[in-house]
Amino acid sequence: MREKRKSWIAVSSAIGASMVISQGAAATTSPHASLAPATLLAAPGPMMEGEGEGAVNVDLTTNDAAFLAQLGLIRGHLWVGMKLYEQGHLAMAKTHMKHPGDELYAGLVSAFEARDLPGFAEPLSDLADSVNNDADKATVMAHYAALKEAIGANEPLPSMSAGEVLKSIASMLLTSADEYAIGIKQNQVVNVHEFQDAYGFQQIALSRLDALSEAQRAGAEDAIEETRNVIQGLDELWPTTTPEGELEGDASLIYGAASRIEMEANGI
Repeated sequence: MREKRKSWIAVSSAIGASMVISQGAAATTSPHASLAPATLLAAPGPMMEGEGEGAVNVDLTTNDAAFLAQLGLIRGHLWVGMKLYEQGHLAMAKTHMKHPGDELYAGLVSAFEARDLPGFAEPLSDLADSVNNDADKATVMAHYAALKEAIGANEPLPSMSAGEVLKSIASMLLTSADEYAIGIKQNQVVNVHEFQDAYGFQQIALSRLDALSEAQRAGAEDAIEETRNVIQGLDELWPTTTPEGELEGDASLIYGAASRIEMEANGI
């Protein structure tokens, strides 16, 4: 898995590097960047010419949009994994389960500590173990419900502004676009796992809108509605969770959606 690349993409919108979106629309992959120690993620600055130049650090202890996006990526992996599980694609579902030792979660541990949050290592392991060990469905679903609740207890969304949440959504869609570009090349399915990841990230991005309170929505109704329409307009890119062979799909549509939502966020 390309967790370092996913982390890099997920924070780029949150720090206002909007140029990355337009550059990404013309590319099929993104540069790799390593997770910096502790709570810092390396992301490109707006004037970045090459890997490592003009880079800025995003502190997950203070940047709520970036932190929420990282948690959203974990949710997205699990969402598509559980959808595959319920559809009977158990082998595929197992590949989307996460463990505390996985880089995506491990990169958040210092941020959990700095924010005085409990994290969710145990329920994350419980779900993965129950799926991987072929536990009965009732046990698996109970673990998934407990894990979703545990993730929610760590999310800063209730205290964020609508604009911050929309920026977090835009950054998740950047990651979705990046994964889709790897999964679908020249209208051919070449990596179904990354295609599935992209779907999970898009769906969690959409679900963020339903979590906004009335107070958060106040004054941002038009931007929120436009964001919902933009995300839902991408649904046709995933006609099935398990495609094979030919599939007409263009990652630039997702990059464009991320750019549009970024503009909506900046206009609130």
